[in-house]
Amino acid sequence: MNHSRSVYGVHPYVCMTWTNKMRNALTLAHELGHAGQGVLSQRYQRFANTRPTMFFIEAPSTTNEILVGNYILSQNSDVRMRRWLIMQFLMTYYHNFVRHLIEGELQRRTYALAEKGQPITATVLNRVQGEILEEFWGGEVEIDDGARLVWMRQTHYYRGLYPYSYAAGLTIGTAVAKAIQEEGAPAAERWVEVLKAGGTKKPLELAKMAGVDMTSKEPIRQAVAYVGSLVDEVIKSY
Repeated sequence: MNHSRSVYGVHPYVCMTWTNKMRNALTLAHELGHAGQGVLSQRYQRFANTRPTMFFIEAPSTTNEILVGNYILSQNSDVRMRRWLIMQFLMTYYHNFVRHLIEGELQRRTYALAEKGQPITATVLNRVQGEILEEFWGGEVEIDDGARLVWMRQTHYYRGLYPYSYAAGLTIGTAVAKAIQEEGAPAAERWVEVLKAGGTKKPLELAKMAGVDMTSKEPIRQAVAYVGSLVDEVIKSY
């Protein structure tokens, strides 16, 4: 389990496993994005206002992850190296846009059962998780007993609607990273002001400060288009 925690008045702590691989580098960039937000918000806000709401909390981390990954890409012209790195990027998008979508579906179905008075046991969770995976993969992947236990994997299942925060955060992060790359300093300065704001504004207002309108469909369309461009490069590399 990798995570970052900011301690008010001290500094952030990052806990992660390091095996000297590219995946670790992007994960570290992700956690340092959380840490950077913690440093700036604590510097400019009071204790109660340092942490943004759940909807926005993964935006600083994913923005940093994309910026670092794109920087590494910009330093490499070797086809195989770029393909390898892009596959790491696609893992990030798959995890946040697809894996967490499946987690969200598990939550929806489990809550519906609970509201009907159904006890939520391990047997029930195994069954529901298996049904979701079988429907999602449409018979193309064999769902074994181990796959039915995947509901045990993430603590996010037990933290409200946390799975949705990754899709929202990565959508914002993709747009912010794109703006910083294209506009340079002005976009970067806007983003620093957002990080300083901590939790003093609502998540949609924080996104608008960064130039991202999450009330429209455009940010998610941009994110999907970006993923499409990554897939296109991988295909052309073979």
